[in-house]
Amino acid sequence: MKILAIETATEACSAALYNDGEVTHRYEIAPRKHTQLILPMMDEVLNESGIAKSELDAIAFGRGPGAFTGLRIAVGIAQGLALSLDKPLIPVSTLAAMAQQILETQNVTDTQMIPAIDARMGEVYWGRYSNKDGEAVLTNEEQVSVPELLLEQEASSIIFGSGWEAYHAEFVATPADWVAGSVHDVFPSAQHIATLASFAWQRGELIDAADAEPTYLRNNVAKKKAEQGSKN
Repeated sequence: MKILAIETATEACSAALYNDGEVTHRYEIAPRKHTQLILPMMDEVLNESGIAKSELDAIAFGRGPGAFTGLRIAVGIAQGLALSLDKPLIPVSTLAAMAQQILETQNVTDTQMIPAIDARMGEVYWGRYSNKDGEAVLTNEEQVSVPELLLEQEASSIIFGSGWEAYHAEFVATPADWVAGSVHDVFPSAQHIATLASFAWQRGELIDAADAEPTYLRNNVAKKKAEQGSKN
């Protein structure tokens, strides 16, 4: 199984190659430089692994939620590559990728994981995940909401991501008793997009390039972006 993964939904830009269980990756926090970095990163992970693009089984991409421009970059590149190589795509949640990172780096065997991405305008994108045989699995629905809703969860949880870091100090001096902890500077990464894509591949969760779409969660985000552009 050989899957190339790309992720550009937040400040972080990354590419990774899942090659029969081994993951090679490149990752950099680089706001507004994604278009400059992502293609060289893709070439680097392929060259380091000695894998030609024609040998790939699929291309995975972070489908969102996240920044409007970043999501369009990932979808566009993934679609173009899939069409040129005649390969399927595997869309992977950026929130799931964050949860997968925590699952692999923290002791959260029985702890709920709540990744949150700053959605601007006083809101966050978030979801609740649990560990299922080494895979971060969604246990509610991904949503966009006011950050206070993060504190209404009932199970012991670990909260992380730019959404939590940006807003929690404004509405809670001391975290609720059920909050098991928080981890700083967690962004979605192609390394974990690739790992989750390997699970999806085994389940046959593949799509055609023409069907690839970003997940915004906030329905009017594209309209707001267009309105902002017209005012500049």
